[in-house]
Amino acid sequence: MPRFGSGRAAREAGDEASRPERAERPSHYDRRAKLIRRTPLTSTGTVRLTFRVVDGRPFVFFPGYFVTVESEIPGVGRRHSPYCILSRPGRAPVFELIVRLVDGGDRSAYLASLGVGDLLAFRGPGGHSMLPRDDSLDLVLLGTGVGIGPLLSLTGELLSRGFTRPIRLFWGLRLAEDICLTDELDALAEDHPSFSYRISLSQPPPGWKGLRGRLTESVPPLLGSLGGSDYRLVGNGAMTEEMAVALGDMGVGKEVIYREAYFNGKHHPEPAVLAAIHSRFVASDLLAPSALDVGDLFRLERPLGRRPTPPKKD
Repeated sequence: MPRFGSGRAAREAGDEASRPERAERPSHYDRRAKLIRRTPLTSTGTVRLTFRVVDGRPFVFFPGYFVTVESEIPGVGRRHSPYCILSRPGRAPVFELIVRLVDGGDRSAYLASLGVGDLLAFRGPGGHSMLPRDDSLDLVLLGTGVGIGPLLSLTGELLSRGFTRPIRLFWGLRLAEDICLTDELDALAEDHPSFSYRISLSQPPPGWKGLRGRLTESVPPLLGSLGGSDYRLVGNGAMTEEMAVALGDMGVGKEVIYREAYFNGKHHPEPAVLAAIHSRFVASDLLAPSALDVGDLFRLERPLGRRPTPPKKD
């Protein structure tokens, strides 16, 4: 789920809830879509929800866009939650969401409670396009959990447009039971030799032959070069921030690093964690790992994407 709202917005929402005597304002969530299909994807609570827009208004989006859902939760009140779109733009006015049902998560439980034919109140779509500005660069995509949604939308859209540069997708999950959507991913890989994907499990079962560990552990050793690529980082804010900072330290420019944190959005990487990620990179085409020995604090203080200037020696 993408970042949404602010402290001020939350306070204002709380103020409104505490003043029942005030006349209710018209809702900005006046768009409507009907649930036409509900597809369980995993035994661990991941579902695919397919909606058709029924309000007669245009529904135009790009990969990376989201819709913000309004829900009325008993005992809690009205809540608003953004969800990135899984499907490709060419399928509008039908769109799909991928949702992970979280224990105690009233907002995901609301979506889970919807039945086929029920109406969804929402606003959007809106957000930032993930489409690359430079089609001469390779794409390296890293997503955790339901962060696969916009990355799959992006991949399908680019390949349908004839994008020929290599696209490498790395998907981080916890358990083998969390794996889904492999039929679609396999079909894309079979039809488009320029596309490949790999799954990394942080808690792999015995005999697992895929990647092991978090993406910050499993992906750096697989990147033989860092230049000439566009990076998309989506999902857990710990992963997106740690990988973004590490890539910047290796010499990757911030203009080719797109990140979208669904949670842990204010995560600040520990120096020791960054040092460990640096040590896993094998690429040396931009800034060799040995050049990073200038002090963890110095690296953390500089802006993302700029090469560090070593401290002057006395």
